[in-house]
Amino acid sequence: MTHAKAIFFGEHAVVYGHKGITIPLPQMTVDVELKETNIIQERDEIISFISEACGINDRTEININSTIPVGRGLGSSAALSIAIARAKKLTNIREIADKCEKFIHGNPSGIDVNQVLSDTPLLFSKKDGAIPLDFNLDSYLLIIDTGVIGITKETLKHIKQNFENYKSYIDELGEITEKVIEPLKKKAIEIVGAYMYKAHGLLQKLGVSHESNDDVVNICKNNGALGAKLTGGGAGGCCIALSKTKENAEKIQNELAKKGYKSWIVTV
Repeated sequence: MTHAKAIFFGEHAVVYGHKGITIPLPQMTVDVELKETNIIQERDEIISFISEACGINDRTEININSTIPVGRGLGSSAALSIAIARAKKLTNIREIADKCEKFIHGNPSGIDVNQVLSDTPLLFSKKDGAIPLDFNLDSYLLIIDTGVIGITKETLKHIKQNFENYKSYIDELGEITEKVIEPLKKKAIEIVGAYMYKAHGLLQKLGVSHESNDDVVNICKNNGALGAKLTGGGAGGCCIALSKTKENAEKIQNELAKKGYKSWIVTV
């Protein structure tokens, strides 16, 4: 069994050498069971690639039980490749997951694989790798599904093609990650929340925020969220929102539901 992840800060900036902060989402999981059969299995392109990378023959039935929404920036593809590799009892799981992520996303940062493999929050960069980041905000985080499938490969391509115009925004996102570390450790949740709103504004300027992301962030802000932003590749997918109390988190959740947005509340 493997869990999902959410990027707290630094999405897209990590691709260009900056740091990012991720958190595990143990409430969302994928479990895989392999069963040998005499029948050649039909598989889509992604499952076929993962199967080949894991050395699984075409007569092996792959039973997948997942509660991680696909295409929402929660690490579903990394979790799936890792879960399949674990079901096959392989030892080079990270190598396989990295290979599969490159096939699926093009130029991934590596942040998904690292966090899906870890049960603690991480500070991640391409240069330094993944470092455990110990914090507990005693707060609540909403994971909000916009209902729009975001294609990470497309948003990565968009930024790469326009990088010179976007470099200053990328650098600012990287600076936010550096600045928010101390407030996270000190449980300064109002400051953390303010940085979330600022980060979302920069992601809007990068052109990776979808109108559904902006709608969700506005609903959260108007109902007392300390902070809210898209998480992951953008162009839909999921958003996250920080709330001081469970009561406020549930209020926000109810308001989101009125607009048709599904959400989950986790502790952070």
